[in-house]
Amino acid sequence: MIELQASAPASAPILAKATGHMDEQLLEQLQVRGEAAVSSLLGDKNDVWLSRPEAFNLLALATAQKAPVSPIIEAQASTYDFIHLQFHCSFRPAPECEFIRASVQVHLDADVARHSRAAIAYDMFPREVETPITVKRSFGVSPEIKLSFAMVAELSGTGVKANISNEYIAYEPEITTFALGDHAPGWDFNKTKARPIRGSKTLFLIVKKPKDAPLFGRFQLAAMLQTNIGRIPLSTFFLSGGDKPLIDESYCIFPG
Repeated sequence: MIELQASAPASAPILAKATGHMDEQLLEQLQVRGEAAVSSLLGDKNDVWLSRPEAFNLLALATAQKAPVSPIIEAQASTYDFIHLQFHCSFRPAPECEFIRASVQVHLDADVARHSRAAIAYDMFPREVETPITVKRSFGVSPEIKLSFAMVAELSGTGVKANISNEYIAYEPEITTFALGDHAPGWDFNKTKARPIRGSKTLFLIVKKPKDAPLFGRFQLAAMLQTNIGRIPLSTFFLSGGDKPLIDESYCIFPG
């Protein structure tokens, strides 16, 4: 098993670029590769971020570590690369506001002009989060090139409080994935009765792409915000609409 660390350097660049909005009056400040701040009807700021991903070649790492891979993966090694991506999205609502829906989508594209096979999402984490979970930040990749995280429940006896330890990552419901095995995978975040959407989420994706082809990606973040007075919803509005997400940036993720 390949051992990895799910920690990004503090200097990792931030990306944020608005390409459109249902209601332009709600946008207060948008900076390329910076924070996106949106004002509610009460004038409060609500912030979102999306970090640029870290990426590396898993098969190259397996070779360097002399880690075994399954026969199925070995048979594809001359045709495909398996690229690991790790990035973060963050939500910081104002005191009288809540993010009630959000989505992060990654549009994958290998150099299809030279290769007939497109890049696809081979594995994703987290998958389905219906109750709060905490996983160890140090994780593995199996011989089948699948992400493998140890749950805190499997680490009994450590005495570590996971919610305050940098060695662990906590996820709160509701999080679901979509388009696994396709070229445009993503995560949906939904507020539950007890838990609004807030804080930072670390997301993991393994991409299967044609061998030696450059990998391009388009990262998009959309959200829906609700302003409240006490328990009474004052207004509900989208921070994005249709094909115009609040954050939208494209670049080469991994060179060929």
